[in-house]
Amino acid sequence: MICPFCSLLCDANDLNEIDCGLQNKSIVQLAKLRSQLDASFNESVTDTEMETAAAIELLKNAKRVLITGRVASVQTARAAVSLAMKVNGTIDCAEAGHVFKNVLAIQRSGIHSVSLAEARDHADLLIVIGGDALLDDCPRIPNSLNSENASPKTVLLLGTFTDKSTAAWTAAGFQPWSISCKIESVPTALTQWSRATLQFSPNRMTSQLFIAMDTAKYTAVLWSAASLRVEQTDLWVERLLHWIASQNETKRCAALPWTSLDGTFQQVCTWLTGFPGRIRFHDGNPSFDTFTNSYESWLARSCELESDSVVIVIDETAATDPFIAKMVFWLGRKFHVIELTSGSMRFPTAVAGAEVAADIFRADQTLLAHLSPSRECDKSRVRPAAYWLARLAP
Repeated sequence: MICPFCSLLCDANDLNEIDCGLQNKSIVQLAKLRSQLDASFNESVTDTEMETAAAIELLKNAKRVLITGRVASVQTARAAVSLAMKVNGTIDCAEAGHVFKNVLAIQRSGIHSVSLAEARDHADLLIVIGGDALLDDCPRIPNSLNSENASPKTVLLLGTFTDKSTAAWTAAGFQPWSISCKIESVPTALTQWSRATLQFSPNRMTSQLFIAMDTAKYTAVLWSAASLRVEQTDLWVERLLHWIASQNETKRCAALPWTSLDGTFQQVCTWLTGFPGRIRFHDGNPSFDTFTNSYESWLARSCELESDSVVIVIDETAATDPFIAKMVFWLGRKFHVIELTSGSMRFPTAVAGAEVAADIFRADQTLLAHLSPSRECDKSRVRPAAYWLARLAP
């Protein structure tokens, strides 16, 4: 099944059986939000209808509309694109641009990609780039990549990993090698290694690693743009993809770029419009610009205008860091804000896959599954984000 809190394929039939710190933290956050809602909720059906009507009126009169936030499900992604098309708005739901760091590189260089299942069953060498933040964001990656029927695989950890990460990969059945280095230099270092020979190895231990790398028949390279701490990440990814492509001249080497839950929006938006997001609609026609149509650029431009602007903030997760909402509310004097989030008092939004059924992509972007809710919510007031978006359509 797919976890609605980190989009990882888990190895249990029931999410409640998994002792995952990220999931536990999200569930605590969700319980807190629902408790706050129960304590303050006193609106009648008529009040809700008035709130909806007021929001629709705002959208009708708005000269500029931005739809942004965290979209985790196919249903909400479809509804968000549909609303943006109807109001001639701008839509950018790729959180902090992490998805686009990979997209820009792939557009320029192409990609040899692999699914999690193929990497698990066939790769005999894993190269994992990043730091402890990778496992903080998705703690069960090692478990999901381990094939119980195979001999222990070599995993090379490049970056700022500590003993914490090494222990996690060891516990999952891997033979980890951790090399501390600057992440910015990894693509260049891999290119230099490809040209080197064993005579340059400084000691026997490193020689063993070089042999494992040199004799590997299938290498999978894993990274998460969200956990990388490098400038111009798209250029970094592009250099890495060029190295991966060069390795396929003599053996199999493939990329396993990890995404967060917002990767689902990218997939759906591409189906519907031909573009992965960052779209401005005019008369229903999409115009793609990865820089101009980002939510940061939109907010910066709108602050300089006196015209009425409306921002629709979506969050159908139980994330504890609502940084998009914070940015919008910090600039709230300039915008009318319509909040569709778990903590909203006007349009309380259910967590996709946890409180309401949802279709969602796995973090390797290869598997779409239908998630049934594992928690009960008051459906008379807590609604899916797709429901609220459909109600807001003028």
